[in-house]
Amino acid sequence: MSRRPHKRRRGEEHGEEHPDERWMASYMDMVTVLMCMFIVLYAMSSVDQQKFEQLRASLATGFGTVETATVDTAEGTVVAAENVNAEGESFTGGAALADADPETQKDEPGAADVAAPTPSPAPSAGGDAAEPTTDRERAEAEVENLRALQERIDAGLRERDLETAVRYVIDERGLTIRLVGSETFFLPDSAQLTEQTQRVLESVGPTLATVPNEVGVEGHTARLPDSVPRPLDWELSTERAVNVVRNLIDTGGVPAPRLVAIGYGESRPLAPGTTDAELELNRRVDIVVHSDEPESVRALIPGIADGD
Repeated sequence: MSRRPHKRRRGEEHGEEHPDERWMASYMDMVTVLMCMFIVLYAMSSVDQQKFEQLRASLATGFGTVETATVDTAEGTVVAAENVNAEGESFTGGAALADADPETQKDEPGAADVAAPTPSPAPSAGGDAAEPTTDRERAEAEVENLRALQERIDAGLRERDLETAVRYVIDERGLTIRLVGSETFFLPDSAQLTEQTQRVLESVGPTLATVPNEVGVEGHTARLPDSVPRPLDWELSTERAVNVVRNLIDTGGVPAPRLVAIGYGESRPLAPGTTDAELELNRRVDIVVHSDEPESVRALIPGIADGD
């Protein structure tokens, strides 16, 4: 027997069932936003070449020397006004000047300014104008300068009949102007400048003011008796140097930053000091015009000064 098909009861029919698909809405929103972002990035990466060229030319005109009220869209190199000829044409790499008539170039303003650069003059074959290059040559030139300074100082002293009052030494330090004591410059155990010292400094100071070298004033004393406290010779030598420096500044016009006062006491005598003459020789002040040459050059100065 055939089986009768089963009939569903009314009310038992149900619609087609589907899973939850609400995540699709969020996903599609995200995709849409990403697409918009890439479209914007692409639009930003695309450059209008014509507008870019107009901007570049306008900036070139603004930073150049030719002012204009309109946007300059011309192509080429911006040329300064002084390099433009009467016809309003410029040159590029010197080509226009090469084709122009030489006589016309002479009459054109600014032609000499844009001409080919003049080569620097070659050194003289004899070497007269050449700068010293070796240490020996520089030392020889320095000795000549120091001797010229010595001659200027000596000439000023001769005018005052004081040429025998000082002694000169040229060594690796420079030029030393030695005021050798006896009682001509300093009285025993005194730092006060004598009248003779002041006359010498009035002649030496203005000459030292004309040179740029550093000047050191070194005070020295003779050997003091054993009964005298030892620090006294340092104080005495330093005070002598300071008094000379003050005179060079106030009377000679030597700039103070170029002067330095040093006291050596009796530590650097010129003689043993066993006689009155040797004591007078040690009682002195040395005015040293320091050489500004490097040590390798200054080491050669004593030999050259002695004629070696």
